[in-house]
Amino acid sequence: MKSCVLLTLLVFTPTAILFAVEPPRVLDADWQIELVAAEPDLVTPVGLCFDGSGRLLVIESNTHFPPDDYDGPKTDRVFVFDDTKGDGFLDRQRLFYEGGIATMDITPLDDNWIALSTRREVVRIRDTNGDDVADEREVLLTLETDADYPHNGLNAVTVGPDRRLYVGQGENFGEPYSLVAADGSTQVGSGEGGNVFSISFDGSDLQRVATGFWNPFGLWFDKQDRLWAVGNDPDAMPPCRLLHVIPCADYGFQFRFGRAGTHPLQSWNGELPGTLGRVAGTGEAPCAVVGYGEHLWVTAWGDNRIERYKLEESGASWQSRTEVVVQGDARFRPVDMAVAADGSIYITDWVDRSYPVHGQGRLWRMSRRQNAPPILATLPERTAAESESLRLMNDPSLRSRDRVEALRSRDPFLRQAAMAGLVRTGQLKDVDGKMATRPLQRVGLMTAWRWESLSDPNRISTAGRNEWIEWGLSDPSAQVTLAAVRWATECQCREMLPKIRSLLDREDLSPSLFNAVIASIAFLETGSAASGKRDPAIEKTLIEFASEQDRPASLRALAIQKLASESDVPSDAELGRWLRGENDRDFSREVVRLLAERAKPTSLAELATIAMDSSLDEQTRADALASLSKNAGTYSSVFNQLVLPKQSELLRTEAKRVLKHSWQYDADKRPPNKQVAEWLAALGNGGDPDAGRRVFYRSACASCHAHSGRGATTGPDLTTLSGRMTRRRILESILEPSREVAPLYVPWRVLTVDGHVLTGLKLGESGVRKRLRFQGADGITFEVPLDEIEQQDPITQSIMPAGLEELMSIAELRDLLAFLESRPE
Repeated sequence: MKSCVLLTLLVFTPTAILFAVEPPRVLDADWQIELVAAEPDLVTPVGLCFDGSGRLLVIESNTHFPPDDYDGPKTDRVFVFDDTKGDGFLDRQRLFYEGGIATMDITPLDDNWIALSTRREVVRIRDTNGDDVADEREVLLTLETDADYPHNGLNAVTVGPDRRLYVGQGENFGEPYSLVAADGSTQVGSGEGGNVFSISFDGSDLQRVATGFWNPFGLWFDKQDRLWAVGNDPDAMPPCRLLHVIPCADYGFQFRFGRAGTHPLQSWNGELPGTLGRVAGTGEAPCAVVGYGEHLWVTAWGDNRIERYKLEESGASWQSRTEVVVQGDARFRPVDMAVAADGSIYITDWVDRSYPVHGQGRLWRMSRRQNAPPILATLPERTAAESESLRLMNDPSLRSRDRVEALRSRDPFLRQAAMAGLVRTGQLKDVDGKMATRPLQRVGLMTAWRWESLSDPNRISTAGRNEWIEWGLSDPSAQVTLAAVRWATECQCREMLPKIRSLLDREDLSPSLFNAVIASIAFLETGSAASGKRDPAIEKTLIEFASEQDRPASLRALAIQKLASESDVPSDAELGRWLRGENDRDFSREVVRLLAERAKPTSLAELATIAMDSSLDEQTRADALASLSKNAGTYSSVFNQLVLPKQSELLRTEAKRVLKHSWQYDADKRPPNKQVAEWLAALGNGGDPDAGRRVFYRSACASCHAHSGRGATTGPDLTTLSGRMTRRRILESILEPSREVAPLYVPWRVLTVDGHVLTGLKLGESGVRKRLRFQGADGITFEVPLDEIEQQDPITQSIMPAGLEELMSIAELRDLLAFLESRPE
């Protein structure tokens, strides 16, 4: 959306401001940054672009939550910056257009038209008499809705290779809406999350392109016709996302299931059937994406930085990792970027953390240093897989059965392309469900009809929709059934409740399908989902299910696993009675875990009772004993009894481990360094996964990591390490945690104004609440007020403490490895 023709431009701004403003730090030595404009000449800038004449157009926001005492204009403005002397300096700033409320983005169209998006409209404006002031305005698109929050309606605009205007729409708080184009073509929705639409330049032929975003605030096409998007904000499910957008795709988020993003029927990285994942996680509150050289560049408003991403081929799509190019302090809030023909990049800067307009603003220019080598690399050429994707979407000669066959592909982007091809060519109506012999094909057909019901409800009747949903609910495949459950739930098909309830009678019910079914029942019964992480309706359904003692113990265990530790129901005593009434290891393990996570006096007392109950199996008793490790002093009588020689070896070993009785015997066995080969030799083979599970939950591991549904989510979930990482690689990550840190889990070092240095993982707060939240290496969260932050930087050292191997015996480490290598429960 942001590049055009431009002569080499330098900067102008008052000298006093030039010296007063501290520029953000550029972390690439080949680049430099300089100030172009600032307040009072330009305040709270947002979108920018170059027009067909190479002039820079910048939106100034005056209407985003204006305070009562705001003395600026009552509408937004667009300024034009140009060079009148031909000396390369932007020496003139003039008002090009005044008008609009909650203006978001800007991009050039044909015939000197400029497209502007506001929260409620997309308009096009132009100067018809050559006085450099826009005097013609036409409305292309209108969002009709009761929601009025400034930046979750219409936002990003960019021009596609098909010479259509692509428009982003935020989640709109899930309110019903009608999006009406100038020719009357309409798209409607409610609660499905953010979308991308497209229209012709004259405001005709409105089409839905993709769905499942939170807020696709930045859109950009590269020269290979790929559409890139950045979406903010994931609320309780960071990171924000860099996305490769293809037609008819669903990227997983639905506002109707709660803004926290933790609902079982939402996904962020393609976890649910029929959804696509991200290219990369980004910094907080990304607002723009543009290409430069071989990278995609992204502004991260909430993290005060500019990032770039080098693409790595992944089937018919791409993956990448974050690299920070520019890092500012709390007063650097980059919003949009535009690339000039001379290779420089212009950046708008909101400056302050406050959402209300505040009378401050910056316009920056990044450029290559004089001695920097030229950038010759470009974004990747179209791959063979991408060409196949385009063929599946667009080739009129392909038969419907060819596309149905492609729905079997292991590549989700190729499956999506085949699905889009069935929709776009009109072949879908001629496809019989019997043609789909594989689960992925059946998911694909349902996903295609689900898309039709969203983008053009007239193409499928209610009866036809319900027939497809019932078809999916009856399927033996958990993935097909899950897709049908999600569709039925989002459509609020209460008539499907009996059939959905009957799924709980399946003996082979997977954890993901179980969670989806419970969530679906709760939603269909109440008609809504909670906005936070905890959903009372889901918890009520889980408790009712767990209380049904005639249910299979394995399914009751899944229900207990999903209960929040903050819940007081069922009581600790009732959990203990349930445990004694079930002779099932999985069920007992989940009861003990829930009691341990509650960690209330009554919970700990129940764990002590379980540990001492000789009628229970020894593994369960050992689990309870390990769960008392942080309160060993309070329950010393329990440990003293279970460490006696008359007790079983399993219980004695666990008691000794908690009391650290075995450490002194390991001194001569420990390798003196971090050499993995020596440690592997010292550890040997084998190990007890059950004992290793106890090590995991009573050590520092569970402070940051989850496994099998329990633990923290700050670090990577370790449930699926088996089959992905070798024993050697798992050991390496323990011995040298900073050797390789995934971008999502990079810690930050914060220097406060009073000289304190704090380190932790950011917990998804953008700073708009005037403070940042972190989790330290000890698992404890802490907050830092923004006005107390002097500097913040990402660091290469992992938050995972070094030396964990020194905090456990050789046997404990061996058991921990056995647990992490074992298949999920």
